Amino acid sequence: MASDLNPASKPPWDLKARFSDASPGKLEPVTMRKRAVGASGSGEWQEVETWAFVPDDLPPVIDWRGVKGELFDEFAGAHAALGRVNGLVHAVPNPEILRQALWLREARLSSKIEGIDTTALDMVLAGEEDGKANPGREALNAVRAVQFGIESLEPYSGKLVRAMHEKLLDGVRGEELRPGEFRDVPVYIGVAGRPDRARFVPPSNGETVARCMGALETFVNGEWSDIPELAQVALAHYQFEAIHPFRDGNGRIGRALILHQMCALGLLDMPIVSPSGYFQRHRQEYVDRMRAVSEQGAWVEWLRFFVVAVADEAVSTRLLAERIVAAHGQFTEKLRDHAAAGRLLRLLDHVFGWPLVTAASAAKVLDVTDPTARKDLALFEELGILARTDESTYGKTWYAPAVLDVAEAEYAEFPE
Repeated sequence: MASDLNPASKPPWDLKARFSDASPGKLEPVTMRKRAVGASGSGEWQEVETWAFVPDDLPPVIDWRGVKGELFDEFAGAHAALGRVNGLVHAVPNPEILRQALWLREARLSSKIEGIDTTALDMVLAGEEDGKANPGREALNAVRAVQFGIESLEPYSGKLVRAMHEKLLDGVRGEELRPGEFRDVPVYIGVAGRPDRARFVPPSNGETVARCMGALETFVNGEWSDIPELAQVALAHYQFEAIHPFRDGNGRIGRALILHQMCALGLLDMPIVSPSGYFQRHRQEYVDRMRAVSEQGAWVEWLRFFVVAVADEAVSTRLLAERIVAAHGQFTEKLRDHAAAGRLLRLLDHVFGWPLVTAASAAKVLDVTDPTARKDLALFEELGILARTDESTYGKTWYAPAVLDVAEAEYAEFPE
């Protein structure tokens, strides 16, 4: 409730006053710098004293039996929704047609939380424009980070997290902020240039950051029979964001790691359900619930929020996945009557696997000549499977609208 999340009597920058005795961590003094701007528009650096929050190691000491009882309905609903997604994955002849559209959606929405607004088409086009930094490339890099983490088959570790972070910031804004390295300088959340008005300051020095990340790795890879799996994921996500181990990109990597952990725990058979969409739609509550854990130890409220987010997005994901399967099935039927149906069906799977294609890439995938590839692409365009990007790339690049429509979806729900 609002009164729990935003104590009216405590200014957001009065950090020490906002942390109660129930806070699952400790405050440490930290000195930061801000520039004092005078009438001339320039000024000297001034030191600012504030407080950094260092979270206790996981798991928190709480009554897990009581938590499971209080959140029984939420846990049951989430597991049922995830089970239906897993069932759909196993029922689809080629489940790989689901992966990229849903990863593009997750990355787009996760990036949107951080103020990076782009389209699914811009994201896939960015994949053809190596070296060009733009919002599409920033969001696409989030897909690449997720993909790297999942396909590495490595357990959760500092090494894996740093490698995913390096993928995230490759060739985009923030590349100068030491991608793939845990930070060794203080950072804060709040008004730029005003650490004295910080709303939150995570652990301030490199040694503490490294120690906290090592403890988080131990927790994620541990056995916790008394803690529900989804609660373990929620705890780890909060902890990662509270540590804030990088100078930039923490939110997107933290949400990418949710997919990795859910698969490792057996909650997902394919990494396609992420709560990022729900977090985006409830962005302020998402931030406030995590802050309330740090300040007040409000674990149950955070767990409820997280589990509801997973359940909600599992329902949405299943409906979107069904759209993909239906579109793929309709196009398959249209292609079966053609003489070169075998080759055309391979191309169909290819464009559902990556919804952007050129004559050259089609020719390579199908092992045919350029004229044959162009003929096939013209047929796909005629059938509505593909569309040209725009006049500036006329005849050069096609995209799959059915796939990108899913990646552009904010939410999907059952019709009334």
